[in-house]
Amino acid sequence: MSANIVSLFYVDKEKNDEKQPNSSYIQENALPLQLISNINRTNMKNRLTATFMLLCSIATMAQTTITTYRPGVSTEGAAYYLPKTAINVSITTEQTTYTPGELCQYADRYLRITGISDKADTYHTILSATLSTEGLPDDTKLYHILFAPGSVAPLVSLTESGILLGINTTVPDTPAATPKAAPAPAPTAKKGVAVRSYMTEEMLMTSSKAKLAELVAKEIYSIRESKNLIMRGQNEHMPKDAEALRLILAGLQEQEEALTQLFTGTTTTETSTQTYQVIPTGSAERVIFGRFSRKLGLLHGDDLAGAPLYIDVKNKQTVPAPGPVAEETKPTKKLKKKDENLQDGLVYNIPGKAEVNIYTNTQILAEELLTLAQFGNTETLSSDLLTRKKGKDTKVLLDPATGALLRVEE
Repeated sequence: MSANIVSLFYVDKEKNDEKQPNSSYIQENALPLQLISNINRTNMKNRLTATFMLLCSIATMAQTTITTYRPGVSTEGAAYYLPKTAINVSITTEQTTYTPGELCQYADRYLRITGISDKADTYHTILSATLSTEGLPDDTKLYHILFAPGSVAPLVSLTESGILLGINTTVPDTPAATPKAAPAPAPTAKKGVAVRSYMTEEMLMTSSKAKLAELVAKEIYSIRESKNLIMRGQNEHMPKDAEALRLILAGLQEQEEALTQLFTGTTTTETSTQTYQVIPTGSAERVIFGRFSRKLGLLHGDDLAGAPLYIDVKNKQTVPAPGPVAEETKPTKKLKKKDENLQDGLVYNIPGKAEVNIYTNTQILAEELLTLAQFGNTETLSSDLLTRKKGKDTKVLLDPATGALLRVEE
């Protein structure tokens, strides 16, 4: 997931020129004012220095204003979403393809191998299921940051979808997941073309399957006898070193496997992973999010050709619901009329916990305790922390999947 960095700087020169310090401000910042009143007017350097100190003190009084976003009204800043948490269910399946051998009907007669089918077959099995979370923009939690002079929030990090990642900190791009390596191809000895290269002239010339089966079986027994003689040290021409011995035995094993496949057939496997996304809004049981068929593999939840894949989500109630607002903290009617969308600070999520189970009618695939934004509530980070103090900038970092506060530092 990549982060888009939006850097906004806003300075209202006219307001700065007209701004006058009030009495409380003068008392708290008496030293800069005293310096200005007592400077030597003939000393230009001192006058410029004192004026700069006063402007810096005035700037420290500005705060970062955060409101609910209103199209066409919210300007001079950046809008951000808080996320709702989606559950990604990744299911890995294995597809097995069986191709019968040319001499499969003679496997029991010549090699005493039973249970060999003469029909091709392809089937799927579920190997594993994993759970992960992902943040999606929550349309009900869209806010606007107004950058005023002196604010320490000129640098906002957002995801591509507009979810807030951090303030005053550069969030590195999340590296893309490294795809799993594809299954290694089967050795050439197991391929039909390679099998012919191990056949003798007599095998290739015969037109009778029964005769071919007899000749191939004799060759397989001859190879096995050669391996036994070498391993017992009874062969007339023994290898001179261990490496030569290893190569000879490997070659004989490859020939035996290739010829045996004429009776047993070939089996190839291929693994694949498919991800389903579920966005819970509350506790739920036996919700069908997908289906699985032994013949067809993973299917859409509406495809009745497969058996259901279920998900259970149970809210653990780890975050208390918002209580009634205390009387002394309620905004006055005057403030409500002024701007009822004004927030007390930077809004972030306090996510809750949920127990998630993935299963079929016959097996449990995954069980995990996940953190979900929609099972919690929101809080605000005081705007005082986003006001520049002595040149220090407050850095804020949020979790892109849940909107939770990860770190606040100066």
